[in-house]
Amino acid sequence: MSKRKCSKEFYCQFLIAAQTNFTATNLSSLTEDIAHDSISRFLSNTKLTPKLLWEYSSRFVDKSLGILILDDSVLDHPHAKKMSLARWQYSGTHHDVVFGIGLTSLLWSNLDEHIPIDFRVYAPEQDGFTKNQHAREMLTLAYHKKFTPEMVLMDSWYASLETLKLIRSFNWIFVTRLRSNRTVSTAPGKENRYKISELEIPQEGMVVHLKGFGQIKVFLIDFPNGNKEYMATNQLKFSTTDIRDAAARRWKIEEYHRGLKQTTGIEMCQSTTARAQRTHIFCSILSFLALEKKRLEEQITWYEAKRKIISDALFSYLKSPMIPLPVKI
Repeated sequence: MSKRKCSKEFYCQFLIAAQTNFTATNLSSLTEDIAHDSISRFLSNTKLTPKLLWEYSSRFVDKSLGILILDDSVLDHPHAKKMSLARWQYSGTHHDVVFGIGLTSLLWSNLDEHIPIDFRVYAPEQDGFTKNQHAREMLTLAYHKKFTPEMVLMDSWYASLETLKLIRSFNWIFVTRLRSNRTVSTAPGKENRYKISELEIPQEGMVVHLKGFGQIKVFLIDFPNGNKEYMATNQLKFSTTDIRDAAARRWKIEEYHRGLKQTTGIEMCQSTTARAQRTHIFCSILSFLALEKKRLEEQITWYEAKRKIISDALFSYLKSPMIPLPVKI
């Protein structure tokens, strides 16, 4: 019997259907007409760039509405010391330095959507790009695609002067967390500069001057879990309610990264080559987009959509069992 070649569509369908084991070895064991070598060749020889993602995700967004959310996550590979894209880096999930692949994502959301529109793999040894450079490149591409978001939400890691000024140049509003040691002055030209943590910030926020940028409005937000965060925006009219709403909407990218890891096995590729990992990462994101489309259409969770695949298989088996019970003596 002749063997079929592994394709992007076939590999993504495997990632959607798989429950716990997302490896190419498992895929090979589940198919009779696709050789394991074909799967390995597909991963190692196929170039699927972030640019291609937009061709799939563009139909799910309204560029004149919604928000853009920028953040990164580490794909854990603690034992893969020879994996070319993996490196030691800080993980916000673990609150520690871990070994893995850095993934920076740009997400669009309006009400309840989690639509990835762009991503970058953090691999400075290969391309020389920092995370902020990746971020600015993705934001610039979004601007050229004619996005006019309500605001751009991001973590303190991306609040560099270059990134903030770029967003302002697009006439976009940003809301970002700021580190407590970020220095500002209470008026332009004043020599006295303060760490944000040294200021008495009123509940309604405080307008300060960020050197090299200009005026921003800073808020100190107390969260129910006891955490305190400094938030800043270039929209000086924003209220505390506006900032709290923005912080809540930013949570969509945390949900996205968690769902991406739990439903598509983005951390489960065993290959050590960079191209194979990039191919798997792209297919994982595309598979998640399919699950998100299903969630929005049928109002079921990503996890319910995956469980239904197994439930349907179980239903078919029970209608015609293939393993008979032992016969009584």
